[in-house]
Amino acid sequence: METIYLVTGASGHLGSTLVSKLKEEKNRIRALVLPGEEKYVDNDVEICIGNLTDPESLEDFFELSADQEAILFHCAGIVTVSSKQSPIVYKVNVEGTENILKQALKHKIKKMVYVSSVHAMDRKPEGIISEPEAFYPDRIEDQYGRSKAMASNLCLEYAKKGLDVSMVLPSAIYGPGDLRRNNPSVRSVYMMYRFKVPVSVEGGFDFVDVRDVAQGMIDCAKKGRKGECYIVSGHHLESIELMNGINEICSRKLIRHSVPYGMVKIAIPALEKILGLFTDKPIITRNSLSILNTNGHFSHDKATAEFGYNPRDTKDTLKDMIEEFERNKQG
Repeated sequence: METIYLVTGASGHLGSTLVSKLKEEKNRIRALVLPGEEKYVDNDVEICIGNLTDPESLEDFFELSADQEAILFHCAGIVTVSSKQSPIVYKVNVEGTENILKQALKHKIKKMVYVSSVHAMDRKPEGIISEPEAFYPDRIEDQYGRSKAMASNLCLEYAKKGLDVSMVLPSAIYGPGDLRRNNPSVRSVYMMYRFKVPVSVEGGFDFVDVRDVAQGMIDCAKKGRKGECYIVSGHHLESIELMNGINEICSRKLIRHSVPYGMVKIAIPALEKILGLFTDKPIITRNSLSILNTNGHFSHDKATAEFGYNPRDTKDTLKDMIEEFERNKQG
């Protein structure tokens, strides 16, 4: 029986990194991408053009011969820190995921791994956060986290229907490989590198290398249990630690102080409007600052115990990112 690996969102930061890892093991890969995105996928990967919100466009992606079995990685989705409400976030992240789940069940997919997020969890204010037994969208304020919680609940429902689906819950993904800088965390690191930000904002979060998440997904497909979710976090970093890590690699002067969150919070509504005039992908928003000042300490003990998950050191990730920025300065 031939195994084929199906990857949604294969042109994105995580999806393309996952495809590269799967290729290292000489696996047969089929990628689902939006029209126009095929140029961002390796030529030797089978490409299907489709849209999560259009069920008919997914048929070719899921078509299997009698001697094939499929392992599905669902990476596609809209990641945003914007404070603005956008119907497309729900349509893609929730309705699109349900369309994938329906097809997976219909075509008897052998194993599915869904990329959820730590933002889908109802997080306690203090202490180390572990995997939840259920997801509560109504308790989550930001649209992205709420949509991922709703989609995660759908995965739990389909597990009860018989689909062998597991979930990974990454923290803030960063790392090399996102040359278009669509990833908010990568854009943040790039701004710190490029513009030599002189001050830090009080707060912090957990950051995880995209390559570690991709490996965790592959291992989860092999050993993850049906209907279970696994946090794949990295290391908690205060904003000043992240900036000084970049400054140290670039041989720059270290930052000594952070601006109190309360001061920035007052100015953020006006700042958000101004920045919105220049970009449709802002990283400094009420939502992003709120994330930095909520509990961002996560345990990956479950993933480590069940499939050997082991995130790399922060310095290694930042070094690789900055080397990539240096190679692509014209971007």
